[in-house]
Amino acid sequence: MTTNEQRGHDDHTTTAHAATNGSEVDTVEPEASQATEDMKKSPPKAGTTDNQEQLRESNDKLLRLRAEFDNFRKRSQRDIADARKLAKMGTIEEILPIMDQFQMAMSAANSSDDLGTLKQGMNLILTEFDRRFNNLGLERIATNDLAFDHNAHEAISTEPSTTIPEGHIIREWKAGYRFGERLLRPAGVVVSSGPPAGGESTDEQNELPRKP
Repeated sequence: MTTNEQRGHDDHTTTAHAATNGSEVDTVEPEASQATEDMKKSPPKAGTTDNQEQLRESNDKLLRLRAEFDNFRKRSQRDIADARKLAKMGTIEEILPIMDQFQMAMSAANSSDDLGTLKQGMNLILTEFDRRFNNLGLERIATNDLAFDHNAHEAISTEPSTTIPEGHIIREWKAGYRFGERLLRPAGVVVSSGPPAGGESTDEQNELPRKP
């Protein structure tokens, strides 16, 4: 093959390749365009929609829980207030009969000079007080012939005594009370300091007046 024939063959081959490549380009361009259109028309991914729906449901649940808690708090406050009112009413119902007796005793005292009768009426009122307090669950703290107990007693004063051992209660000055296991107030008592030193009298300066 001569040089001119070789060049002619190469030109023919190049032209054939160019034609082939051109047809391929013409074929690829419509496919790329179709893929772009398909992407535009395709809906959002399912995962994104699910997440948004879950977020809305979570917000709704949170709002409902908040509303339920607020209603529960209000109901609890009302229940506590009602319970306190009922407790006060029960206490007043227990005390009202004592008030009636006291008013009758005062009326009798105004119309009579009989101190014995007045004293008897006061004792009845005191007995009724004790009974009503027991009904309410109030317990009086014992003090007679007992050793001083700082958990239940309060030392108002001390006195020397030849009959009461040191550290024991000589007498009660103010009654103490418990409500169940709770100490409402300690009993105020006078405590023995033991026998007097050097034969001193038991009437000490720090002795409080005796209760009538």
